[in-house]
Amino acid sequence: MIEQETQPEAIPEPRNTPEGRRDRPTGPVPGAVWQVRVRTKLDDLYQQLAVLSARDPERVAALRAQLSRVEVVLGRSGVVEWLRGGNLEYAWQTIHSVERAMVALRSADELTGLLPAYRSAAAQVLPADDKVLTDLDTATGGVPVELLRARVQALLLRYHSASDEFHESARRLRNRMLGLSVFALVAEVLVVLVQWLSHDVRLLEAPTDAGGVPAWRLLFFVLIAGALGAFLSALPSMITSRSGGLPYKLPFQQGLLKLAVGPLVAVVGIMLVIGGLVETSVSSTAALLGLAIVFGAGQQAVTAFADRRAAELLGPAAKS
Repeated sequence: MIEQETQPEAIPEPRNTPEGRRDRPTGPVPGAVWQVRVRTKLDDLYQQLAVLSARDPERVAALRAQLSRVEVVLGRSGVVEWLRGGNLEYAWQTIHSVERAMVALRSADELTGLLPAYRSAAAQVLPADDKVLTDLDTATGGVPVELLRARVQALLLRYHSASDEFHESARRLRNRMLGLSVFALVAEVLVVLVQWLSHDVRLLEAPTDAGGVPAWRLLFFVLIAGALGAFLSALPSMITSRSGGLPYKLPFQQGLLKLAVGPLVAVVGIMLVIGGLVETSVSSTAALLGLAIVFGAGQQAVTAFADRRAAELLGPAAKS
């Protein structure tokens, strides 16, 4: 089960309006895109609950109180919350729970009118032959209202579970790519530091026109050239990539991973050249840096796994 934040301790108390109904809590306008999406969805659900309140005031009041807990997490932010995604997932799972509960308050005519919207939303994350979708196709005529409600709730439960799993997979991929990027950057710093402290072992042999350049400085420029090559090779995909409606910025994390891995690939490639495993020659500093750019661009072969996984996730462009 995915991580969730603990229940918020302070829940804003809904206020009584002149019309006699309980209004939703108010709060500052959110800044993050995912917070805007959640706030917009909350506003929509509050409006729907206001219409349904006459049918079961106690049930509607309970659902409004459940939604009010989401208002608290909208204002929370931090590195830990950003990595865990607890606020985001708690917000959407609460919204999903309320949406399913609202089905019991709707009439048969309302559910029939909403069926195309329910089916269209579910089709984004569910296969066309999923049983809940096929059962829903037969639930439009001569079906008791309780059975219709049960089928709609089953569809929403299946759709919400798939949507939550989709977002959890995207968050985990984001965290893995971020972890690999940090590891690569730390490894590059350590390589330069070790070369700076070591005077006996040289990872790279200086060309004839750079004989007086310290080994660590040459290594540093090779890393920069590798990052340049990685940037040039990743630029087209970074420009054309899309987020698929996700708040995890997978295209940005893909680009960061490429920029972090490219310098390491460049160093390894040049070491293979110097060791004679690749048949080519490096006679000048310009040739050495040019070779580093070429190897840095070759990071695509190393980071292709992340690109494939991101493409699988972003292909359907599923949303909550």
